[in-house]
Amino acid sequence: MKNATPLLQIALDYTSLPKALVMAYQVAPEVDIIEIGTPLCKAAGMEAVRAVREICPDKLILADLKTPDVGGLEAAMAFDSGADMMTVIGGAALVTVEQALAVARERGKEMLMELTGVRDNEILTRAAEWRKIGVERVVYHREWDAQSAGRMWAESDKVTIRKMIDMGFKMSITGGMTMELLPFFADLPVSVLICGRGIREADEPRNAARDMRLALAHLWSGSSK
Repeated sequence: MKNATPLLQIALDYTSLPKALVMAYQVAPEVDIIEIGTPLCKAAGMEAVRAVREICPDKLILADLKTPDVGGLEAAMAFDSGADMMTVIGGAALVTVEQALAVARERGKEMLMELTGVRDNEILTRAAEWRKIGVERVVYHREWDAQSAGRMWAESDKVTIRKMIDMGFKMSITGGMTMELLPFFADLPVSVLICGRGIREADEPRNAARDMRLALAHLWSGSSK
């Protein structure tokens, strides 16, 4: 039996808002979620969220704030600006997570935990704490700097992801995602697959996004429709 097809998320990891808006408008028809990447959140602030919401009114928008503190305030900032989702960094105190989660629930929005900064041997322990307080979504992230240092995806990553899914989490997967890498994850019931440079740096970004969307449909649900 095939797993449900993951949603496709584009990561707008820019420091220029105009460039990000051009990309968002270009690929929006082929993606499900548009992520305001952490660099863009820092460079342009919540104006980036508001601007993407204006040009892509029918898309889910995620503000990848990787909030380390003042969880309730930053969650409110993101949602007030038009985001549907926001992220809290894995190293944040549980009270920060609880506050962000509470605001998300009040607004009918979603908060995701981002594993950046959590050591591999600590992921499941932290995940158990998050699950206990009601967190439902986690981003499993192989970071840019780790990629540059030669960190590759491994079977051990899949083991951890599967255990987290078994714990009840809806998992988003990101980190150097390419068409060639998709089959590696195809036996996992992941919820969202995030692609950044694989789409943004393609000669034809919209076509690249469409190809990835169709590949996801084929690999996970056995349909390319």
